[in-house]
Amino acid sequence: MLYTAGMEPTAPPPTLPDAPPPRAFTQGVGTVYQFVGVLLFLLMMSVCCGSGLMSMQTAKREDLASIGWHVAGPDSPLYSAQKAISVALFVSIALGIALAAVGLGLQGTRRRAPYGAIVVSGVGVAFWMFHAAFFAVVLHSITLTLLCVLLWVLFCVLLGLAIAAWREMKQNPPPVDLVDLPPGYKVPYSHMHDEPPEVRYAIEMEQRRRRLAVQQKELEAMEERIRNNKYKRGES
Repeated sequence: MLYTAGMEPTAPPPTLPDAPPPRAFTQGVGTVYQFVGVLLFLLMMSVCCGSGLMSMQTAKREDLASIGWHVAGPDSPLYSAQKAISVALFVSIALGIALAAVGLGLQGTRRRAPYGAIVVSGVGVAFWMFHAAFFAVVLHSITLTLLCVLLWVLFCVLLGLAIAAWREMKQNPPPVDLVDLPPGYKVPYSHMHDEPPEVRYAIEMEQRRRRLAVQQKELEAMEERIRNNKYKRGES
């Protein structure tokens, strides 16, 4: 409470909350990218591995090889539905890995990470828009079309977050030497020990020698006291 002459005590002014750390939004976007990338990778890998549990005819779907965008002839499409499904599965796994990697860079506020996020998200937006149109027009598959549309919307959201993170990094760029280690920094041998085993053993042996030297001096002092006591009592 604050007191002033001739006035009632007044409450202290409210304290302002601590300011958020710089580039906090970018680091949050990095967390989102990591989560989405790992989830997309695991889901698509499960689909890829789980397809081996199906029958041979269901997994191969040779009838889809003749369906697609035809240029040369009806039996040899330029881009078949069979190829489109395989490419979509492969690219989705690669996009998941790329999202997770870019998310690490955004969390570390690397200068080039927002550009990488924009590129990866832009590629995802264009890729899923193309395949949504392909599956809707050529294959007439509602399930695959809706899946591509959902992924297209997801990458549009990620692209918007990447642009916002790029703007924040542009307004408040990290220092150039952000990743440089301070002078004199020693890289530890492992998360449990700073020194390699041979150095630790040498240090331990030196410590044991010092303890033995101290114990030797203590024993010599005790023997000297015993001899002095015997001499005072007149013992030989």
